[in-house]
Amino acid sequence: MGVARPILAASLGGGLVVVGTVALAMALGSDDASERSVAKLSGTPTAVRQASSDHPDPRPVAGHGLLRPNLQSLPPEDLVIELVDGERRLRFTSIIANSGLGPVETDPDGLLPCPEGQRHASQVLYRDANGDGRYERSVDTETLSRPAGCMLDHEGHEHWHFDAAARYVLTAPGSDEPVAVAEKVSFCWRDNREVPAEADPRPGQHYGDCTRDTVQGITPGWADVYPERLDDQHLNLPADLADGVYCVWNEADPLGLLLETDETDNAAVAAVQISGTSVAAAAADLCGR
Repeated sequence: MGVARPILAASLGGGLVVVGTVALAMALGSDDASERSVAKLSGTPTAVRQASSDHPDPRPVAGHGLLRPNLQSLPPEDLVIELVDGERRLRFTSIIANSGLGPVETDPDGLLPCPEGQRHASQVLYRDANGDGRYERSVDTETLSRPAGCMLDHEGHEHWHFDAAARYVLTAPGSDEPVAVAEKVSFCWRDNREVPAEADPRPGQHYGDCTRDTVQGITPGWADVYPERLDDQHLNLPADLADGVYCVWNEADPLGLLLETDETDNAAVAAVQISGTSVAAAAADLCGR
């Protein structure tokens, strides 16, 4: 089991802070690897990272290194409980940031078969043409594509969503047992909010509204924000859930479909006090690791 590592060391309103861990066990190959072994997830997000002996340093090698992204979650925001047909839903805003060296970019290219109503996606990785260790859209134009699962066609959205972009889990403090879970939440990637990143200076905002045929992505130093009012931005609370303190986990790329610089910092957690149909921030260290 991995050790919890801090991510995007910032405290947010209401006392919600990052104490993040990631949730996958995998083996990373070389920069040009097109496959990775992915472990099935269970329980609270935890992590094991097995770095490649050929590329222990995630920074690109001059002339041919890949400018990998680094997906990181920020703690859930805007938490609220709603009643739907007498059942409680814990709604929240989910934020997935890219703090890496290159964009996280997916292309709905249809190159491999997917189930009906879905479309194959490739992850697009950019090479560092001049070896300066930073992404420049006008300079770093050579790319490598690798399979990244299937994208979903959400009715009424008129665009594809990257499947398993996030996973949401509710646990009790100190427990690995899920109280509630949303295993796979799909996103349309785009740039919504500036965040801390290795990129200096950060590239400008680039990925906007999604369409059927355009690539989707998050630029280094930006984050994709999914407001609590949108579909799937909730956890269904068990009818017998007792009032008390709980941990709300937000985990990016839970199936490990995307190649990144660091696979151990994809998740963040918020500690909350649930009382009937009310929710409030709780002491962050109650959900620490």
